[in-house]
Amino acid sequence: MSREKAFDYHQHLAYHKRESLTFAQFVEECTRDPENALLISSQLISEAIKFFGFKIVVRSGEPVISYNIFEDPFCDGVNAIFGQEFCIKQLVDVIEQVGKESGPNRGIVLVGPPASGKTNIIDLVSLALEEYTKQAEVRLYSFYFHFQDDAGRVLEIRSPFLRNPMLLFPTILQHGERIDRPREAFFSHLRGIHGPGLRIPNYYRDAALDKRSMEILQALLDNPRNRGKSLSDVIDEYVRVEEIEFSNGQARGIANTDDLNELRVRVRPMELGHEYWSLLSEHLPGFPLTAYEGALVAANRGLLHIHDAFAMGAERGPSQESYKPLLMLLGSGRASVEATQTSIDTTAVITTNVEELGALERQLTSTKLMDRIEKIPVNYLLDANSEQDILARDLANIQNRYEIDPNLLRIAAYYSVLTRLLPPSARKVPPRWSDEKKALLEAITPEQKLFIYATQSEDPVRTIEKLPFWHPFRSLAFKLGIDLSDPDSYRDLIDVRADRLSLESSGMFSNDQLALIDDEFMRVLAREHYPLEGQFGISVRQLQNIMRNTIAASDGRKVHVGTFMSQLRRVFDEGKSVHHWLSATDPYAHPEPIPARTIGTMELKEGQGDYGDFKGLSEVLRGLYYQIIRREITQATVDRDPADIEADLRRYLQHALLYRAVQNQAFAHVMVPRFSFIDPRTGNKVDEPSESLLEALESVLAARGDRLTFRNEMAQRFLRLQENGELRIEPDKSIVASRDDNLLECFRSEYQVLLSHRRTVHGLDPGALAKAFVDKANNEKERFLKAPEEARAMVDKVLLNMKSRFGYPYQIALDTIVFAIRKEIVDFAKILR
Repeated sequence: MSREKAFDYHQHLAYHKRESLTFAQFVEECTRDPENALLISSQLISEAIKFFGFKIVVRSGEPVISYNIFEDPFCDGVNAIFGQEFCIKQLVDVIEQVGKESGPNRGIVLVGPPASGKTNIIDLVSLALEEYTKQAEVRLYSFYFHFQDDAGRVLEIRSPFLRNPMLLFPTILQHGERIDRPREAFFSHLRGIHGPGLRIPNYYRDAALDKRSMEILQALLDNPRNRGKSLSDVIDEYVRVEEIEFSNGQARGIANTDDLNELRVRVRPMELGHEYWSLLSEHLPGFPLTAYEGALVAANRGLLHIHDAFAMGAERGPSQESYKPLLMLLGSGRASVEATQTSIDTTAVITTNVEELGALERQLTSTKLMDRIEKIPVNYLLDANSEQDILARDLANIQNRYEIDPNLLRIAAYYSVLTRLLPPSARKVPPRWSDEKKALLEAITPEQKLFIYATQSEDPVRTIEKLPFWHPFRSLAFKLGIDLSDPDSYRDLIDVRADRLSLESSGMFSNDQLALIDDEFMRVLAREHYPLEGQFGISVRQLQNIMRNTIAASDGRKVHVGTFMSQLRRVFDEGKSVHHWLSATDPYAHPEPIPARTIGTMELKEGQGDYGDFKGLSEVLRGLYYQIIRREITQATVDRDPADIEADLRRYLQHALLYRAVQNQAFAHVMVPRFSFIDPRTGNKVDEPSESLLEALESVLAARGDRLTFRNEMAQRFLRLQENGELRIEPDKSIVASRDDNLLECFRSEYQVLLSHRRTVHGLDPGALAKAFVDKANNEKERFLKAPEEARAMVDKVLLNMKSRFGYPYQIALDTIVFAIRKEIVDFAKILR
């Protein structure tokens, strides 16, 4: 029997403290690479975020950078952030700008409703910062005082401020009657070596040491044993430079607090044993050593996270006295220490709820503070796919204990987003828009908005290429080294998800509406309510409560979508007094009720399922669910190879174009060669349209309309899409032969129609098939065995397809099909026509 190899803890705990340097060695390192030796906190945080890599996400027609640290590589995704790329971009932008500004530091406030992910964002930045500072190539220097006596005893005294040794260069120094500026002289020396373009952070121009460190240096100069020694002699003898690393757990370079009083720097006497006091008295006779404590101290040179600090239990929020240290940090960049000031290099990020920040803004005494902070909204998600990712992460433990309906998380995510959407406000739109496009924006329904926000760009490269020249993504791409003129260089960076529905396949839009919805339309829609949209509606935590109740209400083995819908009805019955999120109505005010509409087979009355109509939106959800299972059951029943269906669609379009070319007598001699092709199955050239193929497919695609009209419209649509650049076919290839293209995205609705059509199965009675499903679900074994053999075989085949194609557990697939039969959601007579 083989035995597992023992865990080698020596290998994993093989940590060695980095060697210390002399001050001269630090100056040499700084001379060689000043930009890394003189990093400030904002630069360090920015580099830490980028160090772990990034992807490009195209969301609502807008490309944005998605940094990998927010997938939580530190804990296998346990605290991953989903769908917050735009607020994170704003956070990163502000952090980068802080390092370039000459004025006072800006505080950053992440503000949003509870459970929107604010704290998680900063926690992941903290973890990235900690891990980044431990990389071998990162050099982060501080210093300590080194004392030694004749007996060999050593005492090392460090400042919790983690000062950069550069601050040991005084900003001003007197030599007799001459005034010298050692630090500026060193910077001039660096610029002489590296050129005038060398950027030295403003922080280092006048930052001062803390009071204790300056007093130690002064005491060493005053000590008779050091008589005649210069400041440089004292530094060379008593100062050691060391490489440091940040730590969340030990509050080194990173501090978290929820109490503004913790920002005050506290001073206390240092505790040393008797033998060390005697050692110290040789070098610092009679010197009273002190130590500093406080969040500002621990966060120096790094990140200060203040969360929920503006509440403080008071009705009017914190007083000016309580946030005075923060005001000083963001004003002068200093902290008060023993009646003097010391420079602080800290990036301060505050997370707070909308109500708490509102209470603070209402205080007259808070004006100075509000002027020095940058507010970044972090709202609930409007992308249903990202919301589903959160649910999948947080409810992962139930996967092994229950059989889960594969549509459960999707339906829950759909509903949560529907509750957060705000109605169109008819704000200004580009004047070049047609009246039809403006009307579509003004009449957009919640379910249409849901899918627009969740859709994936059909051709993300083209979306990026079509961005206006002034779009900020262009400059960001340049800074990150992305060459937008070479799509092949960044194509692999684009995050593409196979599970995202296109607008065509959502079934929420007509062909005329789809023609109006482009990237610009989606960008205008997404910006219309920014930053308010997503502040209201159901939170992830409240949704998780409903999910937990759904699980508790299940039979202990299977969790169905129907159980979730029942729990929603229970929420409405319990009302606003129990579920506070139901009481938010003002933000959803809609002057004109949505007209009566149909979602699949679900008919909604005028105003039903409008924005903010949480109960009515549950009916919208029901319509979406019925549509999903109708499509899944139909495709499982049709049981045709999707690749064959795609080939049918490609052949139809090719023959439709060829038919149109032949009909155009004036230009047939030019057009026919253009659309002739080599049949890949036979190798023969085809230069005449196949009427039988066109009519056969039109019997499905244009079953209720004029087939010739449909044929010409399809050909014309293909040519228009290709001419506009929206349709991409491989160069020098026919539609039939092309593969690396986006044809299916452009003709998704036609593809879905073909996908839902089954060739006639002789001898199979639709009624017998439906009855066989019901008998099997009711465990009527004898009745099921009496069903026709074709029906029994089809039952098994459909259930297998539901499992393999859509991830259904066997019993849930059977329950879902029977539910669809009883609710008349599916009609096998139509599927098996």
